[in-house]
Amino acid sequence: MSSSVDYTIKNVDEIPSPALVVYRDVVEQNIRTIGGLLDGYDRLRPHIKTHKMSQVAKMEMAAGITKFKCATPKEAALLANAGATDVMIAYPPIGPQISRVVGLKQTHPSVTLRVIGDDEPSIRQLSAACVEAEVSIGVLIDLNTGMNRTGAPPGEPSVVLAKLIDGLVGVTFDGLHAYDGHVTGDGEARQQEARESIQLAVDTRKQIEAAGIEVLHVVASGSKGFDATDQVDGVTEVSPGTWVLWDTGYGESLAFPFNWAALVVSRVISTPADDLITLDAGNKGINPDVPAPHFRALNLEGELEFLVRNEEHQLIRLEPGVKRPNVGDVIYLIPKHVCTTVNLYDEALVIDSDGNWSETWPIDARGH
Repeated sequence: MSSSVDYTIKNVDEIPSPALVVYRDVVEQNIRTIGGLLDGYDRLRPHIKTHKMSQVAKMEMAAGITKFKCATPKEAALLANAGATDVMIAYPPIGPQISRVVGLKQTHPSVTLRVIGDDEPSIRQLSAACVEAEVSIGVLIDLNTGMNRTGAPPGEPSVVLAKLIDGLVGVTFDGLHAYDGHVTGDGEARQQEARESIQLAVDTRKQIEAAGIEVLHVVASGSKGFDATDQVDGVTEVSPGTWVLWDTGYGESLAFPFNWAALVVSRVISTPADDLITLDAGNKGINPDVPAPHFRALNLEGELEFLVRNEEHQLIRLEPGVKRPNVGDVIYLIPKHVCTTVNLYDEALVIDSDGNWSETWPIDARGH
């Protein structure tokens, strides 16, 4: 994907690098875009693990988004404090995390709080903790629909687990959750794989309902399949997250009309040879978890050869014939994985509609 957005920052000389910058107007545009793709926000439960910022959550709420998904109790607390009233933690609480989740419900009793689970002993521990604290938390069964990372098997094993949860006190059985991160490709093949994956959850829903248990929610999909599963009968919500900031990891493989809303401002710190430059954005500056190419450089010409990557350094060989930038020159980087990039920073420098850094937002829920 390419973008027509002008990412040039007029007062970039005031920005120390490496720095995470967020373009407010592009965030707003992406929020409008997903609303158009889904015919509104009623079926959208966006995952905030991408941005981790209360300011972005408030922008989503101002647009009409009323329910949210997150990965950690810290992210859930961000949402509750920002005014969200329907929060789902799409991660099973285990061990001491159970008390953190229960404590959040105690401090925010008006928030509808839900978690996912696939393990009977842990769900029983959550139930006991809720009873002791005199609170109630919803539980959705996490289904394994093909990713093989977490989740109970679809079908009868999940029916048994639903019966267990439905019979416990302190928790309520609120439905099913399925993430299709294993979906690959693009076009009709991608959509068909996403539909086949979520059909396992829809069929499981029918089996649970046949057992006399109501299934209130079937929450499905991330960025790879939400457009397809949104059209499947029996799915109540879709929950992508990357769309709000976007990155090259998805942008170069998926034909969605989102624009990059978060970049890393970097600078050349050394020129070891005529065809070599070293940037100040290493593993601690931009997505530490992806192979090369680690990013797209907006204002570097030609094909880049990624050589050595360290904590604070990125050595790059330029294509023959490309003019080498000078030490101190600003290089704008589009992350390959924006979610892990955001988590590296304490704050985001916000670029306004005039192209200036004009405010700073805390990344409230970075870390755990």
